[in-house]
Amino acid sequence: EIDVEVQDVASTNFVYYTTVNVPNRDDPFLSYEKGEDKKGKVIETCVLFVDIRDSVALTDKHKHQTMGRVYTAFTKAVLKVAKYHGGHVRNIIGDRVMVVFPVENCFKNAVDCAVSINHIASKIINQRFNVNFKCGIGIAYGKLRVIKVGIQRRGAEHSENKGLIWVGKPANYASRITDMANKRIEEELVEIKYHPRSIRSSIFPNVGIFGSLYDPNASPFLTRIDTKTITKEEFVNKLSDFNDNSFNFSDGKLITSKKSKRIVQFPSILVSKPVMDGLKRDDPSRASLKKDLWKKIDFQFKNMGEDVFGADLIWI
Repeated sequence: EIDVEVQDVASTNFVYYTTVNVPNRDDPFLSYEKGEDKKGKVIETCVLFVDIRDSVALTDKHKHQTMGRVYTAFTKAVLKVAKYHGGHVRNIIGDRVMVVFPVENCFKNAVDCAVSINHIASKIINQRFNVNFKCGIGIAYGKLRVIKVGIQRRGAEHSENKGLIWVGKPANYASRITDMANKRIEEELVEIKYHPRSIRSSIFPNVGIFGSLYDPNASPFLTRIDTKTITKEEFVNKLSDFNDNSFNFSDGKLITSKKSKRIVQFPSILVSKPVMDGLKRDDPSRASLKKDLWKKIDFQFKNMGEDVFGADLIWI
């Protein structure tokens, strides 16, 4: 039975319709019927994730009854704030909530929503429950393909057996930066000294604008010594195999390497560069922009091809 279902999904088309409004599970233009084309939607907008920080440690420290109240109060607050700022809650998994915004004014609405959530966490939840409560918020922008998944069930289990899948970089990026928002981590770094590769020995002769610089007798490395600090992961990726009892280093001839560490404190609100660009374009008079409160984050987020900016913002 499962194999038949898989064959159906593999052999039928997926047809997507562009929308500016946030789809829900009962949207008639979303379908997953057997034997028919699967209908989905495409929306280009902002998606926000919010996650409670140190939830396990909080639960261990405080009574379960207290944390049940905290989770309930905070989730209710996020739902109300999302609606107030025009967003639609589309996923609640444990202590993580996903909010998607209609296209119109999505940058301003998403960031306003993030500020409101952070304000509630720091100024209301903490004061009412006297716990060290913090949350991390991440926002990204781009195209999302929305499809409905699940099976038909009758009765009370009807809604529990179907849901929406949000496919695309914005959902992945927002989730990824939310993982780091409002966290303090220790990052391992490597300081390297090396002789850079020589372009004169590595380019193809008579190819491109630098082709005339090719010299078959040139040394493969410059005599100049460069120094830079990179992450441990970057360092490992730049190494390949041993060559004449030395490492083959992609940037040049490695001379020395020295490990170090640094502490990185991430702001409570992180946004991708497209969100920051959209906010600057649509709301240039915003106080946080005028006061230069948003800072580029000096950290390499895994498998993410966009810069990230962060700020600790509440309403005053």
